[in-house]
Amino acid sequence: MIEINKLKKSFGKNEILKDINLKVNKGDVISILGPSGSGKTTLLRCMNYLCKADAGQMFFDGKKYEMSEVNHKEAKSIRMRTAFVFQGYNLFRNKTALENVTEGLIVVRKMNKEQAIVLAKQALDKVGLSNRYDYYPHQLSGGQQQRVAIARAFVTKPDVILFDEPTSALDPELIEEVLLVIRQLANEGMTMIIVTHELNFAKNVSNRIIFMDQGKIIEEGVPDTIFNTPQEERTKKFLKMFDGNLGYHNEN
Repeated sequence: MIEINKLKKSFGKNEILKDINLKVNKGDVISILGPSGSGKTTLLRCMNYLCKADAGQMFFDGKKYEMSEVNHKEAKSIRMRTAFVFQGYNLFRNKTALENVTEGLIVVRKMNKEQAIVLAKQALDKVGLSNRYDYYPHQLSGGQQQRVAIARAFVTKPDVILFDEPTSALDPELIEEVLLVIRQLANEGMTMIIVTHELNFAKNVSNRIIFMDQGKIIEEGVPDTIFNTPQEERTKKFLKMFDGNLGYHNEN
């Protein structure tokens, strides 16, 4: 469905992404792991054209895009088929939960208001917020705000949802309620790419794991291989920090 070839991105002299190659098949749930500063978020932002790459190609259902030359129309077309869930929620503070979810349907997709409200309510019901339609973000917990953001993402029926550390801004007791929603979407076959530090969650929900460091994909594979028999020393070192929780043991 999506293929990225030789993606590069720098900010000034700081090279963030170095020849990234990535293939995403329909129904994939790919978790991207790695230390802070490894380029994970920049990769997602380049894929959604929130950030323009310096070089690289994207193939989306066979159509080729030169990532450094994509124009506004092409970027908009790609964003219409993708959704992005930010770590900081990015909700409109002056709009209710229901209005946050309907906004993209009405303004971007030109759907009539009545139909948009029906779909938005269904989406909020699905994430357990049927009693919060008229609440503003400041009246919601962090977990509830992120669930509104996820409802806003999947209500448009995107081909893929990109999650940028969706639980990093949450208190520990609120994390699970968000992960449960993502797990439900995975079970329904939604294609997702998830940047996360929740390693147990990644192990259980993903069909592929990617480990990044210093702007490169160091290792990728199925969860059992990555977590139990990683091949690269950098991957082993990273996972060793979570030895007790993940069942990975360094035998060296």
